[in-house]
Amino acid sequence: MLGYVDATLLRNRVDFNKIAKNQQVLVSSPALCPNFSLSSISFRANYNDEAFTCQLESEAIKEENILGSGANSTVYNIPSKPDLVLKVLNNDDPNKISMTDFPADINFGQPIWQSKTNPRLILMKKIPGSEHSIANWCDAINHPKKDISAEQAQLYFSQVDNIAQRPQEQFDKLAQKVKILSDLNYKLDSINPNNLMVADNEMNIIDFFKIPPWEIDKGVFENSYADIVSLMLDFTLLPEYFEKFSPKQKENFLKNVAIINEKAKLGAQKCGLSDDVEKYRTYINYTSQWFQIPDRDDFYRKYEIRVSDFINMLENPFEWECSTKIQ
Repeated sequence: MLGYVDATLLRNRVDFNKIAKNQQVLVSSPALCPNFSLSSISFRANYNDEAFTCQLESEAIKEENILGSGANSTVYNIPSKPDLVLKVLNNDDPNKISMTDFPADINFGQPIWQSKTNPRLILMKKIPGSEHSIANWCDAINHPKKDISAEQAQLYFSQVDNIAQRPQEQFDKLAQKVKILSDLNYKLDSINPNNLMVADNEMNIIDFFKIPPWEIDKGVFENSYADIVSLMLDFTLLPEYFEKFSPKQKENFLKNVAIINEKAKLGAQKCGLSDDVEKYRTYINYTSQWFQIPDRDDFYRKYEIRVSDFINMLENPFEWECSTKIQ
């Protein structure tokens, strides 16, 4: 018989601010959790939410299980459930992803369960692949250029080169996924480049949000092929990477930009996803009001400044010169 677990204990024993900073988090001892197996859980069956929540926390919320973190949450591997991940929200979920919008045979990393005992715990499908950009991107974007090392620039160069060499089919399938999001009134979070997951034979996307009904007709959250390219090229830090390339690398990089831009646009045209790059400028300029970096009008990493450089590069890659002054 499953024992009773105090709900207050479950809600309060995790320091979510520490989770957001990738610090080690101490959860309750497994001895406090009833004997409950993650591998035997069936959400269609009558199960004990408190017991399952407790066992899930105890297994997953460990520093060595951290997959990544962002402004809103930290995501953990679950050793006994390799096809799932645990998302731990810092606060209320700003994205409000429905558990019923997506067909069961489609994997967008969508949620399949949310704890009633601790609503900040969400179980999601795991997306194959690894994050495309540098670790701790959210920290790097708010700091001076010294946080981008020569090693990180070389890694970025190799990752962009790898994507450029991928077959058109992978770009087509990625565009189809973004089109599905659009049809369901979801907007891809294409600002954080780590929302692109790259595997050996496929590319995937994570992190998207439901467009509020009153925003749909404004058109500011419309997905386009440029959302895909932005994830691949990381428009937010691109000038910092670019300045560390050798002259030959700069030449090769801009060739890869042209290849990626052409493949992504073609993939979008095949499935009916917008190929209008200006939709991305509209989205960034609209959302930048909530993402000031930092609170200085002249800060050179402001999104609206960077997106202009990014679009100019897509439109004229072989004549492009970065207008951003790297301080």
